[in-house]
Amino acid sequence: MSFRNVQTSDEPARDDGDRRPRFMGPGRARMARRVPLVIAAIALAATLFYPGPVPDHDSVTKAVARVQPAPPPRPATVTVSAAAGALSVPRSFLGLSVEYWGLPHFAQYGAQFDRVLSLIHVPGEGPVILRVGGDSADRTFWATDVRRSSRWAYDLTPSWWQALGTLVRRTGARVIVDLNLVTGSPYMAAQWARKAEAALPRGSIIGFEVGNEPDIYSNRYWSKAVSSGTLRTDLVPLKLSSISYLDEFEAYASALSQVAPNVPLLGPAVANPSRNLSWVATLLGGPHAGLGVVSVHRYPYSGCVHKSSSGFPTIARVLSEKASAGVASAVAPAARLAFAAGLPLRLTELNSITCGGKAGVSDTFATSLWAPDTLFELMRAGAEGANIHVRADAVNAAFYVGEGGLRAQPLLYGLALFARTLGPGAQLIHAYEHASASLHLKAWAVQLPGGLVHVLLIDKGPYAVRVDLSVPATGPATVQRLLAPSVRSRWGETLAGQQIASNGRWAGHRTTEVVARSRRGYEILVPRYSAALVSVRTQGAIAAPSQSAPHGRTVLVGVRGRRPAAHRAPTLGRRVVTGPRNRSRTRL
Repeated sequence: MSFRNVQTSDEPARDDGDRRPRFMGPGRARMARRVPLVIAAIALAATLFYPGPVPDHDSVTKAVARVQPAPPPRPATVTVSAAAGALSVPRSFLGLSVEYWGLPHFAQYGAQFDRVLSLIHVPGEGPVILRVGGDSADRTFWATDVRRSSRWAYDLTPSWWQALGTLVRRTGARVIVDLNLVTGSPYMAAQWARKAEAALPRGSIIGFEVGNEPDIYSNRYWSKAVSSGTLRTDLVPLKLSSISYLDEFEAYASALSQVAPNVPLLGPAVANPSRNLSWVATLLGGPHAGLGVVSVHRYPYSGCVHKSSSGFPTIARVLSEKASAGVASAVAPAARLAFAAGLPLRLTELNSITCGGKAGVSDTFATSLWAPDTLFELMRAGAEGANIHVRADAVNAAFYVGEGGLRAQPLLYGLALFARTLGPGAQLIHAYEHASASLHLKAWAVQLPGGLVHVLLIDKGPYAVRVDLSVPATGPATVQRLLAPSVRSRWGETLAGQQIASNGRWAGHRTTEVVARSRRGYEILVPRYSAALVSVRTQGAIAAPSQSAPHGRTVLVGVRGRRPAAHRAPTLGRRVVTGPRNRSRTRL
């Protein structure tokens, strides 16, 4: 098809700043001076006309040189209907997670960090949730006799609390505080909570998380870590099990109830909720007073394993269904247990690759396509939210901040696209795909009050796709595209023709396409390794809320000891029919 009525905003971009990517060589810096619209156009041409394996290049010059004639795009159909009802999107679904020692760095460059929060925030759908913790939680101390001269330990100073308080007051974020379980104590946790309640605005702490990934605890690792300090190695747990965690949780809950009785607790924060589902079952099966949210973590691949391992990250694997639907499948059993107990489940840590990521994979455009697909898969599986884990200097970070300004990584573009797909009162509705088995097309549909419908089409495969999109609407549709020169690109990506500048603002003219409805619906061309957000207004709601989900909004975190008022059933249907040539898939 040909693009019709390509529209470019006549309003000049504001606050463009310096659009050069930071920390890049001279060649890339010269290329970065070109306007985002030119990059988007060449990226689109490259994705359309070169159907073979993706070239490993990050410059427009190489992209143009590799353009070759291509066969016509492969056909697919996507039908949006009321077949399975609608599910309300949980408020504050997307958040961030940072380490204790990384927070001062983000606070130092507060204006840049604020812009990141604004890029992933959905206006009218609750505040952004910031979880502080991770590996650093079990190394962090407050008001103890442990000497922080030890290199393995981190001290929460008054200036640290001041930095967090300033950030929360400025942004309106809500905070989950991860507590030290391995080298801490219930008494220290109570002192910690008392200080947090005093330092932060009233009501800004929405949960205390007890521990960090206790299911993969290693006594050998921790004994070696603390041996260089003043903490006795015999005070480190010999081992942690689901039973011992339940005992620890009870002790922490009792201590915390004396100083912060209205702040819910989160747990068990397991790293592998599928393999170690017993940790969730044991916690929910025993006394768990104060538990408000079941928390789990998930990374589909690891940067710490050998390349011969099935868990070794590659671009192809990050784009695979194992990295998105597989993550949701691993979380779904825990979500069902939580739902049965009347509690929500939240992924307080999520990213594509653990161990800080892998260069050439977790910092590429592949993560832009991975992120929105995975978040919708998790939503459909019953998760009430997810916090993308960001280390200040890790390869898998969605962004970097510093003296040179904000440097947006490809992952941040995928998160921004996900946020654009949502809106106040958003509901996930039924999308039915019919496509060749050789394609890797994903479709997600969201309806908003007033009849506005967003359909996110994600092509994670090497072939361009011509989608006949059927939506009960007659008016024109608008299309925003997420593009990059290559799926391996580490920069040059654009969303609706714009890039995120060093000041955190969108730079360049916003470009959208207008597509009229034809006899077959809306014909949308999706280049290989790209995404298209299609928006169209219908005469009214396409689907009513599903009978399996109560009406109203989902409670994110309940009051300690009480059941949340309403929850979505996580056992949402998905029908998959496979054949030798075509597949049909229903996704809600």
